[in-house]
Amino acid sequence: MGGSIGIALLNTLATGAATNYLVGKQPTPQVQAQAPLESYSTAYWWSAPFFAVGFVVTLALYRRGVPTGHPTEAAVQM
Repeated sequence: MGGSIGIALLNTLATGAATNYLVGKQPTPQVQAQAPLESYSTAYWWSAPFFAVGFVVTLALYRRGVPTGHPTEAAVQM
């Protein structure tokens, strides 16, 4: 679910960047070739902070050591 929302958000940002780039310009082949590059660049720059925040959250939630089982699971094995 989160991945789908993230992809939809980045797609929206990329589409908006391409549209904003094309506004007021003549549709020459060079301009039409540059518009997707602008959209990719915008999506990459917006995704970098998302990945950085995800990395920090992962580091904050990471637990060191060997995982222990639930107390009821230990009692069943004995």
